Amino acid sequence: MCRDKVRMQRLKASAMAVGHREQLTEHTWLAHLRFSMLSSESVQSIHNITLIYAVVWTINSHYASDSSKPLSIMSFARREASRDLHNDLTDAVLRLASAAGRIKFLLQNEGIVTDESLAEDAPQAPPSGVLGRDTGLFLLDSWATYLRLERHLMQPGSFYKRNGYYCIVYTGEETGRLSVIYKMFRRLLAIYVINVNVLLANRQNGTIQVYNYYPYRPHRCQSAEPVHYATFQGSLGAPPIIHLPNSVRFFDSKVDDMHGCKLVTVTFQHRPFVIIDDNSGLTDVQRLLGIEGRIYQLLAERMNFAVTLVKEPNGDRGVVTPNGTLTGAMKMIVDGLANITFVSYMYNKERATYMLPSISYTSFPIVLCVPGGRPLTPLERLTKPLGYITWICLLTSILTGLTLITMLQWLSVPRLRRFVLGEDNRRPGTELWSTLFGGIHMNPPRRNFARFLLAMWLLETLVLRAAYTGEMYILLQDARVRAPLRTLAEVLDKKFEFHMLPALKPVFRELVSEERVVLIPRLDESLTQLRDHTEARFVVPLLRPTAARFDMDSGPEKPRLTLLRYPLLTAPMTLYMRPHSYLKQRINKLLINMMSSGLVDRFRRMYLDRIEQMANLRNREPTKLSLWQLSGLFGSLGLMHLLAGIVFLLELRAAQPQRPRLRRLMNAANRYMV
Repeated sequence: MCRDKVRMQRLKASAMAVGHREQLTEHTWLAHLRFSMLSSESVQSIHNITLIYAVVWTINSHYASDSSKPLSIMSFARREASRDLHNDLTDAVLRLASAAGRIKFLLQNEGIVTDESLAEDAPQAPPSGVLGRDTGLFLLDSWATYLRLERHLMQPGSFYKRNGYYCIVYTGEETGRLSVIYKMFRRLLAIYVINVNVLLANRQNGTIQVYNYYPYRPHRCQSAEPVHYATFQGSLGAPPIIHLPNSVRFFDSKVDDMHGCKLVTVTFQHRPFVIIDDNSGLTDVQRLLGIEGRIYQLLAERMNFAVTLVKEPNGDRGVVTPNGTLTGAMKMIVDGLANITFVSYMYNKERATYMLPSISYTSFPIVLCVPGGRPLTPLERLTKPLGYITWICLLTSILTGLTLITMLQWLSVPRLRRFVLGEDNRRPGTELWSTLFGGIHMNPPRRNFARFLLAMWLLETLVLRAAYTGEMYILLQDARVRAPLRTLAEVLDKKFEFHMLPALKPVFRELVSEERVVLIPRLDESLTQLRDHTEARFVVPLLRPTAARFDMDSGPEKPRLTLLRYPLLTAPMTLYMRPHSYLKQRINKLLINMMSSGLVDRFRRMYLDRIEQMANLRNREPTKLSLWQLSGLFGSLGLMHLLAGIVFLLELRAAQPQRPRLRRLMNAANRYMV
């Protein structure tokens, strides 16, 4: 009956800890009152009071630093006496640690969730460990109870991040407890739990010893040897005595210095993000260049780990097939064949389900590569520099000038003609055409009104000639002679297929129907088709640096890729680790420092500036003009020669005495038109 009453009081304490601390029941107050009335001797007969103080200090000093994270307390007891001991320890810790109101507790039993109950409960946590709780206090009394704890951490859907910070209170009474702890650490290392402290009571002096382990030590990798890290021997609120030099935190950092231990890294060459040097005389980490290669080099230097480089032979980042199997680099990470992978990985939900992502350290715009369109005809090249409105305005100005000249020539008032056209201007039509094409006005006017008219005309022709010749130079180059698609709406209206990497499929799911989406492992073949075949019926979304690098590698003789003017979206870049990897916290901290100091931006500029500079130089460099490109000009010249030949024949016919009408017509044309 007494044990049932204690369990009821624990349930009341559980309700109080989850958020109803202000609504304490009478039974809960009685339980706390019963605890406070116990004498010092009776408390020590149940459990070591120093152990209570050690657990309370751990909670208040470490776990309560962030009030948004709940602390789970789980009891795994094999014997009835140990279960009562854990109950009393939990009650005492709740009473002392909850008084400050700085932390919320979640009391849980040791039940293993079955597959049937998982299907009915809330959605499971992804196996990568990207979600879940990263704090916990576990009460164990034997090796068998540890195995139950391990099953709880490893079960499908467990909401515990194995790379979190956990504390184990071991209350076993058997001999050789350190050997049990050593076996625990070996198994915890195998499942990536390294941030764990074990509290063990010393039977001789009553102190509480804290043990942990360091997987990376000088000349030793993957070590699980227990280390006596600290000792609690004071009263309530007294910090432990830490025995290791240069260590001040209760949970010491384990991967700040990995002492040259190797991490298997899987990647492949993908410029400008990852460039792999083929020089066999360099170490694997020195062979990694590019934007992400430089970032990874700096991570290896700061964390002091060596790199074993593994190239993915097919250049496949990895996908999840319909039957649930994995491919490429993702499969190597999940199967434990590699520790880290990076190669312009865009963050998406599918990858984060199976691999553990780091924080995003940079982002790049995703642009849409479209077919280049049909080439302009030679005649279109001559008319393209000016829009149709500009051509209409220019022709209107010319016709107005010729009409005015004709009217003034027909009038018999010499003073009006000299006032408008100027003195000694015997061929105003010829002067108009001459100034239009940049010639010299041989008889400039002397009156202000005529000068004003001439100045307006010269200014108009100057601006038009400069604009025409400048745009004509650009249009005669191969890279700018196309008439491509301009907006995403035009692409969707033409029902083009979208050739994309599998990571982009969720992004375009609502935009493009599934039958028009073609998933490809690499982009090179599709980009080559878009570059060389103007009548292609598909488009390719990709990162802007990838498109710029492809143009650069194609060389100056090949046309450039045609991109929509505005990017579709911005993609965050990340690197991926094994599920529940303990490297994540340290890598994230270093990446934040790199971004804050500007190193990530420097690495971007080291490679992107060169690509952009080459693209700008290529835009300015002239190319050899073919006969086809200049055929419009030569055709217009031929037509002018033909017209000149016809006029020449008409002049010869008009000189004959029997052709008076033709002679009068030619004289009028020579007088009034030119």
